[in-house]
Amino acid sequence: MDEKWIKSLLPEERVQEFFEAFYFGEEPAYYLDLGLREWRPEKGRVVLELRLTARPDKCLACNLTSGLPPVLKKHPILNLAGIVSEIAQKLEPGYKVDSWDLGWTEEVNHDLHVIPLVIKVSKS
Repeated sequence: MDEKWIKSLLPEERVQEFFEAFYFGEEPAYYLDLGLREWRPEKGRVVLELRLTARPDKCLACNLTSGLPPVLKKHPILNLAGIVSEIAQKLEPGYKVDSWDLGWTEEVNHDLHVIPLVIKVSKS
């Protein structure tokens, strides 16, 4: 699967709109983008990542990002359900999405936290 296409599912304009609504115009401590972790429908899963990267001179503390998954999952501007629908259309013939959920925030390092978007897939 093409990383560029994955990134296009969550365009910068939509992220900015989310920040405006969620942070009331204040600049957040992180940038947000979407990336691919694993594309294995034959193994029953596709995993994307919401990547939170610290902005210059900002701190990406765990207490800031640990509560985000439930908010991000339901936020209508991000529309993660719509992203999952687009992923479903890209699956090879004979596969379908069964369910999806956001995992816990993972601290990769001080400046990068990721939230896995786990999509369960099966043969249709």
